[in-house]
Amino acid sequence: MWKYIIIAAVVLFLGACFLFYKNNEALTGPEGEVAAYQSQFDMAKKKAVDIEKDKAIKRYAELRTAYFKQLSDKYNEERSAIEAEDAPFEQEITQANADLEKAKTEFKRYQDDFKVFQESASEAAGVEDSGDGEAFKVIGQRIAELVESNNALEAQAAAEEKMTSDLGAETERTLKLIQEAKDLHAARMARLSPVDLKCSVVTADPTWDYVILDGGIDKGIVIGSRLAVMRGNQKVCELSVTLVESNKSSCDVVYSTMRPGDKVRPGDTVVSVRNN
Repeated sequence: MWKYIIIAAVVLFLGACFLFYKNNEALTGPEGEVAAYQSQFDMAKKKAVDIEKDKAIKRYAELRTAYFKQLSDKYNEERSAIEAEDAPFEQEITQANADLEKAKTEFKRYQDDFKVFQESASEAAGVEDSGDGEAFKVIGQRIAELVESNNALEAQAAAEEKMTSDLGAETERTLKLIQEAKDLHAARMARLSPVDLKCSVVTADPTWDYVILDGGIDKGIVIGSRLAVMRGNQKVCELSVTLVESNKSSCDVVYSTMRPGDKVRPGDTVVSVRNN
């Protein structure tokens, strides 16, 4: 009797162990409930991160659009102001050129008169004094007046030439500023940062897929432009500028350009990318 009881107890114990094993496997196995809950938790966490990332990207886009509009309006105001300042210079240069030509004409006329009086004085010097000493005094006085007028006209001509030269230099400088403003506006419209740009990575965040640079408006970085992350002579990846401040910028990593097995690190050099 006890023999059958012991056998039945062993069978029941083994059955209970088997059921416990199966239940534990269903809970903690690779496809168990714990793994399913962990997978759901990871998906919910990733979705929350993606939502926050989308909000941040949308905010970046709004700030970028507003900032670019502000820069465009500022450029238009500066260009209008420079063109308004340049207009009087053009008129002054035209007037100065006309005054210079007039001064040159008068100077030539006085030179001709002075030459005639010099010839008359030379002829009179060869004639003996016959009591007409007063005439020689008049001629000498006239010659002195012509010499003085000649010197005054030379000084006036030099002053006119200097004024013309100064106005020309100022106009050239103004035109250069206008051209630089036009080039900067064209670069901003094309979303291109300066060719000689060079800055460094300050922060690289792999969770949010963005980096912060130590250069901004002060180095001419343009929102929407492409930049390249360099380590030595090797390109690590490219960046897309999403936000520009006075002395720093935020960029998204363009992962299609990332070198396999690598990542952006603080201290990496950043340069401009030009496709043309």
